[in-house]
Amino acid sequence: MNMRTGRAGALSSVFLFSLAVLALLAHPAWTADAPASAKAGEAAPAGAGNPDDVLATVGDWKITRADMMREIENFRGSGGDRVPDFSDKENQKKFLQQLIEITLLEKKAAAANIPEKPELREQIQENAVALLANAYIRKSLGEAKVGKADIEQYYQKNKERFSTPSTYHLHQITLDSQEAADGARKALEAKKSFAELAREKSTDKYKSSGGDRGFVALSELPPMVAAAVAGLAADQISAPIADGEGKFLLVKYSEKKEGSQKSLEEVSGEIERELKEQLPRQALEARLAELEKEFNFKLEPKALEVLRQGEFKPSDLDQVLFTIGTEAVKISALMPELERIPPFIRPAILGGEGLNDFVKQFSHRELIRRYVARNFDALAKEFPHVLKDARRRVALKHLLDEKIGNVVTVSDDEIKDYYTQNLGEFAQPEQVRAHHILVDSEDKAKSLKDKIEKGEKFEDLAKAESKCPSGKEGGDLGFFSKGQMVPEFDQVAQTAEVGKVVGPVKTQFGYHLIRVDERKAAGTIPLDEVKEQIRSRLLPQKQRAAFDKFLEDLKKEYPVKETGAL
Repeated sequence: MNMRTGRAGALSSVFLFSLAVLALLAHPAWTADAPASAKAGEAAPAGAGNPDDVLATVGDWKITRADMMREIENFRGSGGDRVPDFSDKENQKKFLQQLIEITLLEKKAAAANIPEKPELREQIQENAVALLANAYIRKSLGEAKVGKADIEQYYQKNKERFSTPSTYHLHQITLDSQEAADGARKALEAKKSFAELAREKSTDKYKSSGGDRGFVALSELPPMVAAAVAGLAADQISAPIADGEGKFLLVKYSEKKEGSQKSLEEVSGEIERELKEQLPRQALEARLAELEKEFNFKLEPKALEVLRQGEFKPSDLDQVLFTIGTEAVKISALMPELERIPPFIRPAILGGEGLNDFVKQFSHRELIRRYVARNFDALAKEFPHVLKDARRRVALKHLLDEKIGNVVTVSDDEIKDYYTQNLGEFAQPEQVRAHHILVDSEDKAKSLKDKIEKGEKFEDLAKAESKCPSGKEGGDLGFFSKGQMVPEFDQVAQTAEVGKVVGPVKTQFGYHLIRVDERKAAGTIPLDEVKEQIRSRLLPQKQRAAFDKFLEDLKKEYPVKETGAL
């Protein structure tokens, strides 16, 4: 429930520049339960030609067609639905430009001997594990093949999906008793018009149409009615049918349209596409189930109940979420994952079925990490490019941090200059801060208001009774401007006396008690309040400029030449 009708622009997050550049590389942000890389096994076109064709040189290093195809494959394997169409020539050219930039950085890092720095070994190992996990998942997803037998088996099990059911032009009369139904049936047998009798006697919503329900499938009818209709001939009147709620129905159909069944040949393409999505997921889920047994995985149900609370005490974070063999993974290990979810979405995840999926994905990632760590040497041999990619990622991040991330800053003078030159951007309308209590009924709201007037604390009652998420904060809505709340609430909040409890006020959400606590006059937001917002806006711009300058310098140091072979 969100009473706000709009929101001012949110603060920009701090720009992690080096990580943005490294997004061009094979990326370890994998999700064990999401087969986004199902297409990774497909060919990654990089133009027709020999894999040994040289597409560009960077100093004395060469970028071949094979290099580019491998990088595209890695990128596709980690990019999910966001991967561009690499059969498009323009996309190939753009990717080659990005690969040239990465190669410039990689050559500079190699010249500085960064990959060999002892302090980076642990980071390289962590990246290698993450990348091997990604490669292992891609392999598991790619192992599922769809054959003719799979398609036929699916068709036989799901024939109803590929059929159009028979439909009946149905007519019905609903009556209040068995006796009334028997009498009506006798009248119909004496040639009384069905439509006339329906208009005179029927008690259901089809009365006005003479009992005409139009064409319906048997699956749309209650079982007893469907069985009766299936046993009738056209225009034959059924015996009275009890509906289980004290009513009795007479039904007939005047016309039947026969259903049809699509052949296997007609739907084989559709089934194949569906299975190509399903089978990789099923293969991965089967492998994860094997890993749960292999590592003796056990989820602690009590921990899920703790997570559903939404707010955690230090002792809660110390509770065991699941065990992997003898190793206990605590709720605290999940917190970094949870903090990546926007706060306004968290309650829906923690309070609903999404929590099980969230914990499942986290636990599966942990299982795969442990599997990779245990089988590191074998997997490194199976995926030999991964160690090189891991070294490259860490080396380039270190290089960019050293040259840009840890060097480029935004000074207080720059922030002040931006603020002064863009004062209109920080104009603020009149604002109100208020608390409220939201309940379902007017009587409940009046009862709570009476308790407040007798001395009970507004905030305590909000925590105990309000159905708005703000109840956890004692009903505090913070500051808001005119027009940000629903109209009924907004009108009262803008005019109420400060400190006075007003209401009940009815809105689409229920009944509110409102207490306005403070008003801020229109004006300009002070510099101190927007300082970090400005910094987060200017920093990426300065980093981008520094990066472009760094690349230009590298191109002078290591001349770039494109061969045109793409």
